[in-house]
Amino acid sequence: MIRIALTDAAYDAIASTLPKGAARWPMQRDRGQCFIQVEAAVVDRMRAMRRPGESYSHVILRLVELEASDKMSCASSPEGGSGSAG
Repeated sequence: MIRIALTDAAYDAIASTLPKGAARWPMQRDRGQCFIQVEAAVVDRMRAMRRPGESYSHVILRLVELEASDKMSCASSPEGGSGSAG
């Protein structure tokens, strides 16, 4: 496990994607920063997605925003949302 620093917004964004009642990742605070422990594979994937100048928090916020916009576009498309065939 690797300890990474996140902003409160990134931690909350992760929590917002979890089902209701799901346990949140344990978080520690140290000198005004929020830290979580993740597997090395998660860090490797975030590192690969990170753009120049981005932190892991930026990557998380961008991915959560993309997921939310994908859900909205699927729900508003004629094929998405209802699940019924015509």
